[in-house]
Amino acid sequence: MLKNRVLTLAVCAALLAACDKGTDADYITPGEYLPAYPGSYWDYSDGTRVRATSYELHCYRPSTTSPDYTDECYVPVWDGHYLYKYSIYQQSPIYPLRKLLTGSGTSTWIVEENNNVKIKRHEVHLDSLVIAALDTVFHDVCQVTEYQETLDFTDYWNIREYYALNVGLIRVEVKNPYDTATFVVQKEIRAYHINN
Repeated sequence: MLKNRVLTLAVCAALLAACDKGTDADYITPGEYLPAYPGSYWDYSDGTRVRATSYELHCYRPSTTSPDYTDECYVPVWDGHYLYKYSIYQQSPIYPLRKLLTGSGTSTWIVEENNNVKIKRHEVHLDSLVIAALDTVFHDVCQVTEYQETLDFTDYWNIREYYALNVGLIRVEVKNPYDTATFVVQKEIRAYHINN
């Protein structure tokens, strides 16, 4: 009888320890150029509303050469993506995190590779950007241009995104990279709420 009680207590202790495992996980907080705190939202000119819904426990495999996973941590869920400060998890074995921006000024990085062509993003800092429909000037803006490595990003780019300090994504422009004609504004911010 005593043996059964000791065994039962041991099993309960093991189960409690297993359940408690995730409570010590770190929180990854959003960056100041993408403040995706749960409860925040952004409304855009194309009729979409992007939300930051919650913090969720997440881990990923950072490399195809290793079977190991990162430590679990709590990350915000932004527009259905796990957000690691300025990177979103994209379920790619080669580039598991897609860095959207750095928030630190001028830099360039690879985000993916298609048919041996690298897709890069280049970030520069702008003092301000005007969103005419809101009659608003956003100060301290990161402009991020996505382009193919084989093309000059100043004229031949695919996507250009603008992230404002303490606001997030405020504008997206798209264009055909093989055409130097003007771009199309895909969406601009119309309203937002940061739940910080």
